[in-house]
Amino acid sequence: MTSGRRLTAALAATALSLLAAPAVAGPADGRGAAPDALLSTQYVSEVVPPVLTAPERSASARGDRAPSARAYRRPLFAFWGAKYNRIDGFAFTTATRGSGTGIQVEAAWKTYRGVRPILPKVFVQARVDGGKWTKVAGTKGSIGKQYVAARVPAHVVPTGVAAQTVDYRLTTKKPKKGPRRARRSVSSKPVSVRFENPAAYTGDAARFYAPIAGLCPNASVTIDTTGLTGDRTGVFNWQHGIVIDAATLATLTAEPEVSKLGIAIHECAHMKQFYNWGGTRQTWDQLVARSAEVFVPDVNPDPAVPTIPMAPDWAPLEHAADCAKELISPERYRTYGGYCNPTESAAAGLLWQNQRY
Repeated sequence: MTSGRRLTAALAATALSLLAAPAVAGPADGRGAAPDALLSTQYVSEVVPPVLTAPERSASARGDRAPSARAYRRPLFAFWGAKYNRIDGFAFTTATRGSGTGIQVEAAWKTYRGVRPILPKVFVQARVDGGKWTKVAGTKGSIGKQYVAARVPAHVVPTGVAAQTVDYRLTTKKPKKGPRRARRSVSSKPVSVRFENPAAYTGDAARFYAPIAGLCPNASVTIDTTGLTGDRTGVFNWQHGIVIDAATLATLTAEPEVSKLGIAIHECAHMKQFYNWGGTRQTWDQLVARSAEVFVPDVNPDPAVPTIPMAPDWAPLEHAADCAKELISPERYRTYGGYCNPTESAAAGLLWQNQRY
């Protein structure tokens, strides 16, 4: 038995205890397939900060009056407004995450003085549920060409607490060089993250978290009430985590529960893809390219076992999530089609081990 098949068997055996239900064959026409094809195409628009004009010429060069005292009081280094902040590289300033998840916070910066600005040291501050701002230990900001970025450690919601909202901001240390009046510490506008404790979930959120509790323990599950999933019944959303359209699923009375819970496993696989590759918009394209190298359109070599036709929006990224899901729950009621060969199954299994394929 190959290592890939051993991994497949082991993972499948472990997960069947979580989803003890008979396997149900999927319809040949692929009905109900593609719960989250929008994942690979619905990007958040990029927000690019404006570029400052060149520094003003001196008063003597222009032959007019000297700059005002206010100009001298401008900070050596400053941040643009909240609209240019980003979470995990995406152009939103609020997000939902599961307890135990870290984020990357970014803020656009500017300077008023000279071609070579005086760059300060930057650290991160946080406040929980509107409390006092405190420094996040061991976290530093890195100043890039347009953005200052900092990777923030995971925030864990205390036991017994359903959720906490944590605000983050980047703050500079007071510069030691430059005009004295301009040496000031400045802070970016905050971003806010709601960290949910999955142990406190009830109802449908608890129902869909149950099959992934051991696979994606840091997942957040949002029950869609505002159309986040579009025409899908489930998506992995960069801003809101795993989102399930429970209302629509409730109308699909012919679909077995094991298949509906399989949606959560499929989205959990997408979450693994995202975080195993770094958890930022900047690394997402690397994941998409690597998926295309590993997961290919193919058919079952056994003529007695039909291959489900590929959906019109079939994509390597989705096929990888399908193969990962089938290691846990073998039913194929919902699928993008195709066949998971041994190489693909072994690669998909790496997701559950927090590794890249």
